Amino acid sequence: MNSQRKKLSAAISLALAVGYTGGALAQEEADHVEDQIVEIVVTAAFQESEADTAMPVGVLSGEALREKIGNSLGDTLKNEIGIANASFGPGVGHPVIRGQSGNRVKILQNGVGVTDASSISADHPIAVSTSLAERLEVIRGPSSLLYGSGAIGGVVNVIDNRIPESLPEEPAFVVQQSHNTVGSQDDTLIRVDGSTGNVAFHLDAFRSSNDKVEISGYAIDEEAVEVLEELIHEHLEEHHDEEDHHDEEDHHDEDEHHDEDEHGHEEEELENTNGFIGNSDAESNGGSFGFSFVGDRGFIGFSASEVEDNFGIPLGAHVHAHEEEEHHDEEEEHHDEEEHHDEEEHEDEESHGHAEEVEFIRADSKKTRYDIKGELRFDEGWIESVRATAGFSDYLLNEVEVFEDGDRAVGTSFSNEGSEGRITLTHVPVGNWTGVWGLQYTDTVFSATGEEAFIPQSDINALGIFGVERYSGANWTGEIGIRFEDNSVDPNGRCEQSGNTASVSGSVLYDVGNDANLLFSAARSERAPTVEELFSNVSSDTCASYVDYEDLVLHASSSLLEIGNPLLEEETSSNLEFGYRRFGGNFTGEFSAYHNQINNYIYLDLTGEEFEGQRLASYLARDASFTGIEGEVSFNVMEGEDSSLALGVFGDMVNAEFDSGGYVPRIPASKIGAELRWFGDNWSIHLHATRVNEQEDVAELELPTDGYTLLSLYADYHFDVGEDSSLEVFLRGENLLDEEIRNHASFLKNYAPEPGRGLMVGVRFEY
Repeated sequence: MNSQRKKLSAAISLALAVGYTGGALAQEEADHVEDQIVEIVVTAAFQESEADTAMPVGVLSGEALREKIGNSLGDTLKNEIGIANASFGPGVGHPVIRGQSGNRVKILQNGVGVTDASSISADHPIAVSTSLAERLEVIRGPSSLLYGSGAIGGVVNVIDNRIPESLPEEPAFVVQQSHNTVGSQDDTLIRVDGSTGNVAFHLDAFRSSNDKVEISGYAIDEEAVEVLEELIHEHLEEHHDEEDHHDEEDHHDEDEHHDEDEHGHEEEELENTNGFIGNSDAESNGGSFGFSFVGDRGFIGFSASEVEDNFGIPLGAHVHAHEEEEHHDEEEEHHDEEEHHDEEEHEDEESHGHAEEVEFIRADSKKTRYDIKGELRFDEGWIESVRATAGFSDYLLNEVEVFEDGDRAVGTSFSNEGSEGRITLTHVPVGNWTGVWGLQYTDTVFSATGEEAFIPQSDINALGIFGVERYSGANWTGEIGIRFEDNSVDPNGRCEQSGNTASVSGSVLYDVGNDANLLFSAARSERAPTVEELFSNVSSDTCASYVDYEDLVLHASSSLLEIGNPLLEEETSSNLEFGYRRFGGNFTGEFSAYHNQINNYIYLDLTGEEFEGQRLASYLARDASFTGIEGEVSFNVMEGEDSSLALGVFGDMVNAEFDSGGYVPRIPASKIGAELRWFGDNWSIHLHATRVNEQEDVAELELPTDGYTLLSLYADYHFDVGEDSSLEVFLRGENLLDEEIRNHASFLKNYAPEPGRGLMVGVRFEY
């Protein structure tokens, strides 16, 4: 870790030093690529430019966004400083912000929460498409309290303008087609915006499909899998309870039998593939329609959308899980053949039909969503404006088991239905103060049915009141935010867990000259435990963990028997951050250093026990600290009459440790990199190189990950087609060194590496 800190500190120090001596960014780049500095941050309480807002914020939009669009939200944001991708194969990726992910990162779509099952399980995708997004905003600081007290890592808002807030000056039409050599992926999208009278409308649709994802080398790191299995086996032996459900001698014999069978099956069942990831083909399609009535004092609009995904789970965790189920059935047959003859015959039939013949698993999801949004502005009085949004979602994901004979059956269905709404009031300035206050509610019903139903059907409700006030001085600006929230999780009406959380956050922005500022931010947030942390494999009758391990249900994506804890209390996070931002003059860039102390940090921990060859894990709480730095600068190298060349340097790192000792699992490795941008009036070429260092600060049962160098290229050319339309041809090369990339934040890093060398070509027509 010390070597990583030295590398990153040296890179950022060099970047800042060179940045001071370099020239300003050429105006040609600002003309060719939308200037991120002047864009308005709509997710913030006070809609201002990124440079003027008194909070840590990141904006990705326009051509900069189109250059980085990936197959998931995490994949799209992974190259931004302070952000990584927690992938579960090529089709699933969740953003990791400063080491925080899952329920600690709030995902929004047009300001309303995304209702899906992505926070419940790592193998579930975020049910939002980035291909049609106009912009992505990453928000931390006081304004994050507008959207939830649990957003310790931050808020990611996907904005697609499906409900127009203003009348477009003229109709707009966009169609784009691209092809990627990695997996022969084809993507098509179309978008229409227009108006008639005082009615504005929006229409979009997309379709994406790919074959098996190509990689460098073998998909499964067999050596790492073997080392990890031996490490886990040693850990279990060290913590083995002599008063287990089986006597020591029988358990020893069973372990030997299990190990022999497991190694024997691994070679046959896992079917390690060379040059591609097995079962990684995918299809996705969706569309939306929206309209709004726009007047002089506001608007009101409605939209409807639907997204469908079908993708394969890479061979690995799920296959291993079914192998262990098969061993369990064989052991039951061996020990209880005479006593439970009838029951065993039934189990054997189920095993033959659902475990022994399962070849792979597909995920088939569908989400239907309806949104209402409106705003009313006032010409006089104390209230300046009132905004209201509401979203109604119906989400379903089926894990489909595909058998060797070609038959299919739904193993587990995950459903999440409900609504989320918010109303905010902005008051007129009172002296140097202005503010936004509001109310938010969430009401959803989550359920899982089938063989992986380890969480009971639960009603999840939250009601929050929040406010953000801003003070504007001569050369400084301050913001303070507060939020009070009432949360409840009620499984089947018997074991309701409810509680209140309170959060407060503040930041100060001090101007240093006309083109730079200093930022200081402090926050104290509380997060209520979630349904999976409370009630995984917990009886809804007794409101406690099952006494008999035979009642536990395996979570196949993690190959663990996960056990919740209804007695968990709220997390409390205390965060300090210092930053420097420069948006004009000799260079542009930013630097941040932060420390986040989380008391009662909830995580999933191996208990040191196993049952019938399956490992047990429990949700526990320990104090943890996250410390990190991140920075990026950009400056001009050469400026000519027809073209200019700019250089950017960036890097980030985060260290996450438990206060009592040990590291937090799956923390992204540090990275440093540089980017060259050569551009003219109607073309650009970008060369991007990132060195991701090895990650050696690992949890107790986690293996280190090797470092790698990621080299990518992007180029585009714009043709004028007529007076009001243009044609853009673009090319993007990813992983040009064809490295074998094992992403440390990935749940399947030992089974599904990142894609190999790929070249994407595309064309985009805009009217």
